[in-house]
Amino acid sequence: MNATTKHYDIVIVGAALVGASAAVALAKHGFKVALVDRKSPLVELANDDWDSRIYAISPGNADWLKDLGVWQRMNPERITPIAEMQIWGDVNAEALNFNAEDAFADNLGYILENSALQKALWDELQTLDVDVMIGAEGSSVELHEQDVTLELADGTQLKAKLMIAADGGNSWLRAQAGLSQQKTVYEHVGVVANFEVELPHQNIARQWFVDDGILAWLPLAGNRVSIVFSTKHSQELLALTPALLANHVEQAGGNALGKMHCITPAVAFPLVKQHASALVANRLALVGDAAHQVHPMAGQGVNLGFRDVVELTPILAERNPLADIGDRFVLRRYERLRKADVLAMQGLTHGLYEAFDSKQAFVRGLRNWGLSLPNRHPILKRALMKQALI
Repeated sequence: MNATTKHYDIVIVGAALVGASAAVALAKHGFKVALVDRKSPLVELANDDWDSRIYAISPGNADWLKDLGVWQRMNPERITPIAEMQIWGDVNAEALNFNAEDAFADNLGYILENSALQKALWDELQTLDVDVMIGAEGSSVELHEQDVTLELADGTQLKAKLMIAADGGNSWLRAQAGLSQQKTVYEHVGVVANFEVELPHQNIARQWFVDDGILAWLPLAGNRVSIVFSTKHSQELLALTPALLANHVEQAGGNALGKMHCITPAVAFPLVKQHASALVANRLALVGDAAHQVHPMAGQGVNLGFRDVVELTPILAERNPLADIGDRFVLRRYERLRKADVLAMQGLTHGLYEAFDSKQAFVRGLRNWGLSLPNRHPILKRALMKQALI
């Protein structure tokens, strides 16, 4: 046997949130796992600094992360439960309100920092028998009938029964497997920054569909919010001084929380919708952004990725004992289970983007009517909230 050949049940390529969570979940089910990434996903921040990358985690995924022993590793003072969501269409339109109490839930989700969750996953990984290889770059992959081999740039070969692509929207592993993708690059760019605010946010997530884009204010611990501005005018926003940016964001949100003070630099990221031609190939499963990306207006990107892992893990762990984990029939079950969830979320976010990007008076009237409708129909509202709480 070649001295540089290592054998595993599963090799995961991509160590960010979804890939790291898959490594934790699968290792806890007794699989021998390797986690490979060419660079570390950990973000080093000074003690009091705030990460500008913020996620809204659904209650269902929070419960799953608790079951994995990950959630408890984060500082609870930096995790903010969402008590209510308020969504406005055009100026003076009625707001759509979602309240946790209406859904008989403790909250609608949690706002937390990417760096905190990544570190918690990393800390949990250290307690498990997972080979974590950071700085390891793949040079080739061979997907055979009996196994799969990933060759690293240094010549090391990793052999496994199954490989998982968690290496992001521009997935190298997806391309190596010959899977294509349908991709839409939005004209909007996402701009994110964190602010201290004058008035208590009352744990309310606020979102406005305004003339120059979609603006979300997400509650952080204390009197702070994180904003995500999906806009065609990202360069103009990034060119503003922190004080002018704060003024612009204040006005766009109708001064809902009084004066705002910028506490992190504004950062921009491209917005895309994409999905792979298939979620599985021979001895390969795609998860997270490697499988699908959605517009971030609903904050569902990382939640969809976690749900991929939630669905994949029991399929592998509870398969027929005669089937191996890379069996095409086993993997096809995963693909069938995930398709409806992903397509529904992509359809919802893309449809909202198209409706609110339109300048036609008829479309504007229709979208505001559509937003106000659930307020008058409690059953419809509860159905929408149930989907958001998963």
